[in-house]
Amino acid sequence: MANYFFRMPRVVCPLAPLWSDFDPMAVPSVLEWMVVLERRDESLEGHVVRLMGESVKNLFASNMTGQNLSEALSDKDLAKRWQDLNSVAEAREPSFHVSKVPVKAREFISICRGCFPFCDEKGAIVRLVIVAAPTGDSGFLRFKRSG
Repeated sequence: MANYFFRMPRVVCPLAPLWSDFDPMAVPSVLEWMVVLERRDESLEGHVVRLMGESVKNLFASNMTGQNLSEALSDKDLAKRWQDLNSVAEAREPSFHVSKVPVKAREFISICRGCFPFCDEKGAIVRLVIVAAPTGDSGFLRFKRSG
């Protein structure tokens, strides 16, 4: 996804590509690990989960499609995730993190997460595409076999 994102043309905003230029079929290997947030405004309630890939739903044992962030994330996760998303939108550049996340009835697993901003024709950031996938550690291998 990062390679695709950085190769996309910058038409309106010098740092973020246009959402209308995004072609999910250009990155088919990450579709199942993708979350698309619609950014209606700068508020927490203005960020709505539009799409969740099947592997992300399975990983978190939840489908948050249609929910705004305040509904989708637990209070414990909300402040940190909100800060990360705002930073990406303000900087108009992607962020990359490796973190441990709890999986219900299982141990923590390591995930790699990239968050990619996309703008509209007026230059406003209107979508954030998050790709979150396990790093491939042994915890994920146990999860994948049993999940």
